[in-house]
Amino acid sequence: MSIITKPKAKAKTKRRTAPKEVRRRQLIEATIDCIAERGISGTTMAAVTGRAGLSMGIVSLHFESKDNLLNATLTHLSQEVRSSWAGVIKDDTLRPAQKLWAVAMSSFDPNIFNPTKVAVWFAYFGEARYRVFYRQIVEAFDDEREDALEALCESLAPEDDADNFDAMATTDAIEAFGDGLWLNAILYPEIYTREHCIAQMASFLCATFPHHFKRPKTKSKG
Repeated sequence: MSIITKPKAKAKTKRRTAPKEVRRRQLIEATIDCIAERGISGTTMAAVTGRAGLSMGIVSLHFESKDNLLNATLTHLSQEVRSSWAGVIKDDTLRPAQKLWAVAMSSFDPNIFNPTKVAVWFAYFGEARYRVFYRQIVEAFDDEREDALEALCESLAPEDDADNFDAMATTDAIEAFGDGLWLNAILYPEIYTREHCIAQMASFLCATFPHHFKRPKTKSKG
């Protein structure tokens, strides 16, 4: 008598998960491009799907609404920015001055400091309705970065004038200076290149912390 065995069920794989993640990434990247070209108000679900080469049904399946898509896009951008500096803070091989320099310069990481990404950030800043998105999603990331910078600034306070050194004000100045360079990069891209912005931030840090950072020596002409 033969025994008929039931075939074993195939082990579950992540095949269904991978395409979903890929589709979401495609739609987010298409949204970034659309916002950079059209602004947030001009970015429609149809424009996004057209750029991504996907159907309206796909974007509705993954995000349901434009607001959800914009929310996911800003979250993606925020995590991308955080990844450019968060690892530096945890690196015990770096001195505080090295960490401060690296965090300040992370604003000009080529993955986030490019015409498309910077334009998208200012699109969220510029439209009143979507500033709410910014505060809800990015505020925690901003607070984390500011706290890290303030602690580093505090550790680099000049020993001969520590009582008069304001770490919080210095942190605000670094952040505001970086934001200003981003804005100028949009308005005057032929002048405010990545290299120019890095040089400007370097000059600012050298002037603010002369005991820790030195301006590079320039070769004399002739």
